[in-house]
Amino acid sequence: MDERNAIGVVGGLGPYAGLDLVRKIFDHTAAATDQEHLPVALISYPGRIPDRSTYLADQTAPNPVPPLAEILRRLDGAGCVVAGMPCNTAHNALIFDVLNETMEREGRRIRLLNMIDACAEACLEIVPDAKRIGVLATNSSIQNRLHAHSLERLGIAAVRPDWAFQDEVINPTIFHPEWGLKAQSDPPSAEARERLLDGVRYLKARGADAVILGCTELPLAVPEPVFEGVPLIDSTATLARALIRTTFPERLRPYAHHAPAEALLAS
Repeated sequence: MDERNAIGVVGGLGPYAGLDLVRKIFDHTAAATDQEHLPVALISYPGRIPDRSTYLADQTAPNPVPPLAEILRRLDGAGCVVAGMPCNTAHNALIFDVLNETMEREGRRIRLLNMIDACAEACLEIVPDAKRIGVLATNSSIQNRLHAHSLERLGIAAVRPDWAFQDEVINPTIFHPEWGLKAQSDPPSAEARERLLDGVRYLKARGADAVILGCTELPLAVPEPVFEGVPLIDSTATLARALIRTTFPERLRPYAHHAPAEALLAS
């Protein structure tokens, strides 16, 4: 394989999200031997990367861009031409665009794929008849309409929780210091999982045909592809597939749970 065709993973956002992305790259690759798996480099320096939501709320807070850029430089040096950053919130233009612009200005070959766009496009593949897609994500992603913008460009309406439910029920599943997924990733806490399942039910009741798990911690707690008839879009898996499609498209497995929306909704 061309040594410049490796896939990079920007880890530490959180650490289990990076590990989960690598696993899903393997899971979605058609390979029968060790040697047929794709070249992947993971760099996880969580202690060096400030919280993304905090920075997006207040640009005087510590900026995650410099340490993320340094990880991209190291991945570039390792032969990676494309990288995935398994953090939906970090795809805000204040972070994502600045990182790609920095790599381009420095003349580096590596580029970050846009996880948010990959997730929205995957909705067309997984639930092609869906008109309304629910979003479970961090407060920052919901406030900035991160997934809504990508969905709307494809003609799909985004359904989000009202603010009280978002702030009191969903955001703590990620950030609560005792039972949130940042604190308990493997195994996830029962509290976080039950709250997220309540979130899926909530969005279903508001007309969502499917629900995006729009924070890379969420699929750790809710790994099933369908819950109570609602297809769940794993944002980490959609990024993994986009990375494979960009580098080795002939090695991309078909979606294991790909089916028309009617079949998924009936399951």
